[in-house]
Amino acid sequence: MTDAGDDDDAPSGAGVEAAVARYKTIFRHVLDTRPSGTRQRLAGALGKNRSFVSQIANPAYSTPIPARHIETIFEICHFSPEERRRFLDAYSAAHP
Repeated sequence: MTDAGDDDDAPSGAGVEAAVARYKTIFRHVLDTRPSGTRQRLAGALGKNRSFVSQIANPAYSTPIPARHIETIFEICHFSPEERRRFLDAYSAAHP
């Protein structure tokens, strides 16, 4: 029996890790196709160091990207509408 507040569609355990890896893979691809210096500009805009950007873009790390950073990431990395849609779909699946 489940509680009325349970969300059967929410990923758990390995499912969450796989979902996080999906949107991080999209983010990493976008970063890899942008001009050099983009990671440094993003780090500055986030008030973090460059290694933080590398970590949040690495699908091997299951630590999620904080929601408060998403708009800044889109702005600095110049996500195309299609990249933004794919990223947000994956992000929403990971964090319903």
